[in-house]
Amino acid sequence: MVRARRFAAMMVIMWVYLATWIVQDGAPELARGSYLRGVGLAAGCLSVGPARTAADGIAEFADPGGEQGSGSYRYELTGVAGPGKDVHAGLKPGRRPSGSEFVISTGDQAFLARTEGSAAGVAAGSRVTAQCTLSVVADYEWDAFDLPDLRADWYVRRLKIEHRQVDDVPGDPGRALTDYPGNALRSFEIERMSRWNDDSDPRVRAWYLLDMTRCGR
Repeated sequence: MVRARRFAAMMVIMWVYLATWIVQDGAPELARGSYLRGVGLAAGCLSVGPARTAADGIAEFADPGGEQGSGSYRYELTGVAGPGKDVHAGLKPGRRPSGSEFVISTGDQAFLARTEGSAAGVAAGSRVTAQCTLSVVADYEWDAFDLPDLRADWYVRRLKIEHRQVDDVPGDPGRALTDYPGNALRSFEIERMSRWNDDSDPRVRAWYLLDMTRCGR
């Protein structure tokens, strides 16, 4: 009975971000009805805390405030946290902490959770709820960063383009923040991707959105 309740809470369709540079680097130009093979998902966590629901699963979370960087689609992901590791950016001797990573397992699906906090803040084996956006992990990251292999096959039901504001570095007008996505401005559905369909406005960055369901369910 417990197992049945856990699976009942799982969503089988989710809107997932895919960076346009992944397609420009040679990934397939997907269309409605395409299959995305061997892909894992990251949960970009805006917050992580004790589990808020009795059942593990993922549910869409409304974004009434439109927080910067949150995008149009946010989810509450509840599951069991795996062991975490702190992540650093840059090269020695100038490396700096840039957050932590750990796996959140819910039902038969696992997500690579990425958060700004330290790995010590989430106990392995604890049940947590993360408010997050979902994105496709770039293929090279699995080996380059020794990530746990969470890949699966997915079916793409629909596609969108989302335009997001490019913000300036605080105190340095004219220099764009390259690693932090700004507010979502607009989104619209498309039939298929176009590798070289870049937005000509330098103040706007485009992201693909995939309405995906796990194969074999």
